[in-house]
Amino acid sequence: MYKKFTASVALLLALALLTTSGAIARQGAAAIKQPDTPATLNATDDVLKTVSRMRELEIKTPVKSAFKTRDEIEQSVIRDLDESTPLADFNASQKTLAKLGLVPSGFQLRDYVVKLLREQVAGFYEPKTKEFYLAAWLPLAEQKKVMAHELVHALQDQHFNLRRFEKWPKGDSDAELAAHALVEGEATLVMILYDLEEQGLHGIDVTKLGSLTERLLDNDAEANDPNYPVLSAAPRVLRENLQFPYVYGAGFTQAVLKNGSWRGLNEVYTTLPASTEQIMHPQKYLAHEMPVKIALADFASTLGKNWHRADEDVNGEFRYFVILSEFLPKAVARLAAAGWGGDRYAFYENKATGASALVQYTTWDTPGDAREFFAAYCERTEQRYRLKHDTDKVTRRLYETSEGLASIELRDQDVVMIEGAESREQLARLSERLFQSKKK
Repeated sequence: MYKKFTASVALLLALALLTTSGAIARQGAAAIKQPDTPATLNATDDVLKTVSRMRELEIKTPVKSAFKTRDEIEQSVIRDLDESTPLADFNASQKTLAKLGLVPSGFQLRDYVVKLLREQVAGFYEPKTKEFYLAAWLPLAEQKKVMAHELVHALQDQHFNLRRFEKWPKGDSDAELAAHALVEGEATLVMILYDLEEQGLHGIDVTKLGSLTERLLDNDAEANDPNYPVLSAAPRVLRENLQFPYVYGAGFTQAVLKNGSWRGLNEVYTTLPASTEQIMHPQKYLAHEMPVKIALADFASTLGKNWHRADEDVNGEFRYFVILSEFLPKAVARLAAAGWGGDRYAFYENKATGASALVQYTTWDTPGDAREFFAAYCERTEQRYRLKHDTDKVTRRLYETSEGLASIELRDQDVVMIEGAESREQLARLSERLFQSKKK
């Protein structure tokens, strides 16, 4: 599934801020004027002091700041991608997304991510150099908001060490996305408080404003925004993944604050959220409801000669919501993805033929949750391949697709999905081995 390829950045879409009257509209290129460079950068210390007071974190060291052009930001993005994500990982994710029907066949994921971040990055804090960079083209009205967001990252780094998030272990990008949601969500929440104070609204209790996640989703810009053509043309999966840390992360940090104080939020950096489920449903984090870990065997030998495993990871509740919502109404997808308990998937390629197969093991909180997901994934599969199943079995559906055989099978609280099998015999072997996967 699509992974978090960049470190701490503030996206323009994160500036769909909460105000007393609704959203702050994003400004297009035509409205942008060159910033007053000295005045803006001289404001860094004042903004840092303000967010330090709001967040109740002391300033341990000053933070250097500078402007970057679009070309300079693009080079920073490319350098970050080269250091953090091998091209082979991009290619594997790209093929997995295509197998799921989330991007077109032949989609160039890495190239599009670079273009997207070039358009969307409004500023970023660099933990390696301890410096903050602001987009040189940013409208004057947005400069201090981005500064507030990014200087929260500087405080986080000084107190909680953001560099530990740069080398996340491979194989659980759902937990990685959850950790980034903590970091970006907190910065977004403080940015909202900062903006309200700039408007003269002091002492606002953010925990009494209603769900920030719901408000920010309601205020999100339209997908066809002409001011942001790369974002507007991006596959849904990329747009949703860009939004998640900011929008859902803000709601998560807000919920944690309702159950304690800023000091309580500090403790979350010791006991990190373990899944996007915990971010989407903060009460599950607060109740210490942990995801079920799945251990998959390597099915290359089961598939046959010349097969190899190219990708393996965890989707999590959020990404199953994205997978389903590509083909189903969002409300249906959201309900079907809720109740997620744990999952693991693996993507395989045949070096000789170019064939591919995707196997997924999911487990759910209750049998009812599993049945609901089973029904939704069956509907998604019929929409994905534009066909109907050839059996009416209550717990197993089989499909003959243009990309091989596909099946969805339900057993108690578990649902397994296989897409791309070459024969019914191969499908049967895969299914039995999948259901033998270990859970803990």
